[in-house]
Amino acid sequence: MNKFYNEIREWKVVLGICIVFSLRIFGMFIILPVFGMYGMYFHSSTTFLIGVALGVYNFFQALFQIPYGWLSDKFGRKYIIILGLLFFLIGSFICFNSSSIWGIILGRSLQGSGAISSVCMTLLSETISKRNRSQAMGFLGISFGISFICAMVMSPILVRSFGIHSLFFISFIFSIICIFVVFCVIPTPMSSKNGVFIDNEYKNILNVFNSFTLLKFNLNIFFLHLLLMLHFIAIPVQLYSYKNFFVPCWIIYFTTILISFFIVLPISSYIERKKCDKFAIMLSITLLIVSNIFCLLFIKNFFFLVLWLQIFFLVFSLFEIMLPILVSNNSPVNYKGTAMAIYSISQFLGSFIGSILGGLILNYNSSVVVFSFELIIFFIWLLMNIRCHKV
Repeated sequence: MNKFYNEIREWKVVLGICIVFSLRIFGMFIILPVFGMYGMYFHSSTTFLIGVALGVYNFFQALFQIPYGWLSDKFGRKYIIILGLLFFLIGSFICFNSSSIWGIILGRSLQGSGAISSVCMTLLSETISKRNRSQAMGFLGISFGISFICAMVMSPILVRSFGIHSLFFISFIFSIICIFVVFCVIPTPMSSKNGVFIDNEYKNILNVFNSFTLLKFNLNIFFLHLLLMLHFIAIPVQLYSYKNFFVPCWIIYFTTILISFFIVLPISSYIERKKCDKFAIMLSITLLIVSNIFCLLFIKNFFFLVLWLQIFFLVFSLFEIMLPILVSNNSPVNYKGTAMAIYSISQFLGSFIGSILGGLILNYNSSVVVFSFELIIFFIWLLMNIRCHKV
């Protein structure tokens, strides 16, 4: 009976976190496809300030990951998740009521200040038992992918029908729903050690930063998201370069992401059971290098490009499930939130640098040059892992 109760409790956490992630990701990404065009309608708006309004979110996300992670270690995950959602709610409300680009920048800053990604992943990883952990991370990844695709598809439709402010109103409503879900669906962790202040606090936090094991995982997620942004920049351009290409990009992305998560769920469970994560990481990067080479050799072939995209998302999905588990398992007991925050910062930095590099390269060259640059990054990534495994 107790085992059944614990199982129900675990899946309530999974359900709650997936709902919070899905709605928040939808509200977060829904602005991206349209703001570059419709943002010019705000007072005092310039192209530069539109870029600031979009980028300031990521800046504050990276800035607040560690404070939120540390606070969650001390005061409890649920309370800090709710605090972050309140910041996101207030930021969405300000954006909804703003007619000036400066109001949008302020609102986006507050939205970014609700940096709860690492706290949610920490709560999930420490609440779920080992036998369900891979499945839980897989469902989280699926919810992320579906929300991202839905945001990309629905954003232009909503703006044309209801205006740009409707997107911020949706974010505001979704924030309220998320707070309700955290209160009513997610149970409070029973074995929490939050609220305990430990001697030599700064020294202990510094040890988390200096952990070589955690550094390896952080570098892997950094390279993964750097390459993800390069993909999102270059692949749509390459797809539309093919003659007689009528399939929308979102359909290809949606299909490949969905297939990937269902394939990697049993694979990730096997890797966790056999504890062969080092071999899996090396093999995955090698597979990406080989598929990238084939893509460059047959760049004009639509089939090879889609195959390359499918292989990339297979590896991406595997890493998104596997790496958070490894970070949680190798983190100090009282500093899992802090460790996951550093991990999340690595994600945001990788995405930020990848988008900048991809935009710069594509501005002066073709998508083929971006793919060639990716190949160089893959080799650096592989060499980094070889070096780390020898140490």
